[in-house]
Amino acid sequence: LGLVLYLSFDTVEAFAVKRNPDMSFPFLKENGELLSIALNLGFLIDPRAVNLYRDFYENAYTLISCYPQYYRFILPMVLDLEAAGMAGEQGRKITEFVRQKDLLSFDTSDVRRLEAISILKRTTSLLEDENAIYLSILERVDSLIANPDWYTKFNKPLFYDLTHIIFYLTDYGRTDLPLAGDPTPSLMNIGLLALLDNDADLLSEVCLCLGYLKRSIPDYWDTFLTAYMEDIKVSFEGTVASVLNPTVDEYHLYLVCNGYMAAQNRGAFKDSFKSQTPSFYVPPCAPSCLAQLSDYAHQAHFHPRRSDAVISVFVSNLHEDEYTHWQKSLGSYSQGQALVQAFSGLT
Repeated sequence: LGLVLYLSFDTVEAFAVKRNPDMSFPFLKENGELLSIALNLGFLIDPRAVNLYRDFYENAYTLISCYPQYYRFILPMVLDLEAAGMAGEQGRKITEFVRQKDLLSFDTSDVRRLEAISILKRTTSLLEDENAIYLSILERVDSLIANPDWYTKFNKPLFYDLTHIIFYLTDYGRTDLPLAGDPTPSLMNIGLLALLDNDADLLSEVCLCLGYLKRSIPDYWDTFLTAYMEDIKVSFEGTVASVLNPTVDEYHLYLVCNGYMAAQNRGAFKDSFKSQTPSFYVPPCAPSCLAQLSDYAHQAHFHPRRSDAVISVFVSNLHEDEYTHWQKSLGSYSQGQALVQAFSGLT
C-alpha cells in the first residue's frame, strides 16, 4: 500500500486565507494550482480546509460573469472543490455559461484551448464543434513532438507547452496519451537542459510527465529534485509578493516540487505555517552550468577564430561541484553528450 497523502488545514489556510485577498487573480492562480496538485495526485483534504473556500465557491458564478477571461482559472477550481466534497451545482452552471458565451473561441493558443477542453470534459461529453477543435489540436501536437531536435535549443515557452499538453491529454496520468508519436525523447531533452540549468520547476514537470507516461525517471534527476527541496526556504517576514512578482516569491516552485515528491509517494506539504503568512524563496546561486556553456558557445560563434573545443574549454573551467553535477547530469541520459553539442551549435 502506498503512503496516504494528506493536505492539512494549515497548508490550505496559508493559500486560501493568508497570502492573497479573496478572489483576486493571485488568489485564483495559487489556489487553483494547489487544488489541482492535490486532487490530481490523490490527496485527502481536511474537510475544514475545503470549507475555507465556501465564499469563493458561492460567488464563483458572479465572479465569472464579471471576469469571463478567467474561466480557465475559475471553473477547474470549482470542479476541484466539488470533487473534494463541496456541495453545490456551480460547476454545472459555470460550464453552461462557458458554452453559452462560447469562451473557448476567445482562446487563440492550442495549449489554452486544450486546457479548456480538458476542463469541459470533466463535466459532460464534448459538443460536436468542441470535439472537432480537439481532434485538430491532436494532429498539430503530433507534429510538435515529431522532432526531438526542436528541443535541443533552450526555449522555455515551448518546453512548458509540451509538459502542459501531456498533463491535459493524459488527464494527469489517468488515461493513455491519444497520440501516434512518442514525446519521451523530447521530454528527455528538455529534462537534461532543465537539470543543467538547475531549473527544478521545469524538471519537476518533466518528471511528472514521464511518470504519467509510465516512463522511467533517471535516478540522478530524482536525486537532484529531492535535494533541491531543501533549498526552498519559507519565510514569515515582510509582505507577500506572490504571483504578481514571481522573481521574489517562489510559491509555484514550492507547489510543483511538493507535487513531484507526492507523485513519488514520499509525502509532501510537510511545512508547518501555524496560521502565519508564508512566502517562499530560494537563496541566490552562481550561474548554472547551462548558462555558462551558453556564454562560451555564444562567444565561440562570434569569435573570428572559432574553435570546436568549446565544450572541453568550458568543462576545464568548472568548479569541482559544478564538474560533478555536469558529469552526473550527462551520465543520466544516453544522449547527453550529443544534446550539449547540439545546444552549443557544434553539430
